[in-house]
Amino acid sequence: MSKYTNIPFVKYSATGNDFILIDNRSLGLTSEDADFFKRICQRRTSAGADGVLLIEESSKHDFRLRYFNADGSETECGNGARSAAHFVFSHGLPGSKMSFVFGEAVYEAEVDGSWVKLKMPTPRDLQETLGIVKENGFDEGGFIYIGVPHFVLFGKKIADLDLQKWGPEYRQHAAFQPAGANINFVEVLGDNKLRVRTYERGVENETLSCGTGCVASAYLAHLKKRTRYPTEIMTRGGNLKVSKDPQDQHFYLEGEVKAVYEAKFYQ
Repeated sequence: MSKYTNIPFVKYSATGNDFILIDNRSLGLTSEDADFFKRICQRRTSAGADGVLLIEESSKHDFRLRYFNADGSETECGNGARSAAHFVFSHGLPGSKMSFVFGEAVYEAEVDGSWVKLKMPTPRDLQETLGIVKENGFDEGGFIYIGVPHFVLFGKKIADLDLQKWGPEYRQHAAFQPAGANINFVEVLGDNKLRVRTYERGVENETLSCGTGCVASAYLAHLKKRTRYPTEIMTRGGNLKVSKDPQDQHFYLEGEVKAVYEAKFYQ
């Protein structure tokens, strides 16, 4: 019998960004189990997901969160953090307001039914111009790190864009090596409304939405295109809202989260 037999999990969807969530407080899964995470994220042959969320104990906060992409690499994830907050609240751990450790940052979240609002870490490493955009139809938005490295491109008719062509080209660009970056294609639809599509590293494909990508896009759209907060973000998986606190300058990401089903792994 495999060490992974009968591990329970919950399948989550946060505006189409889908996750396998495991309560790891007594299981002891680590980065050494990356092959297992890769296997269960495979679509058609397992549960399938963009990544794996692990809930762990924290001595100073309500819990600790770890996230592994579908390729087994560890990183952070805004929609994953919102899903984790929904899980721990629905299982009676903290109250509707909570704080948790995720990567090098402390996140805060508030749960109201299926709606989860997340306080994001402060953006850093802003580079408004890298000078790497050569193709007609794209306008460089810039680079920003919000738990994950992001590069933003502005364009028109983003809904019709071939992300399988343009996503990998920028994802693998020498300017972002060795870590790589998530690539966000953004269309300004109004003074506080954007359409965003994201090609994610670690998944190596477009995801139906990317929470940190939406925050990065709203931030750089405000700087470059003078859009306003709160910003409504239209993704292929649903709508998200990004706001900024004028007092502490922190960003907030909010939207719907769904627990889709519970199950156990057999092998």
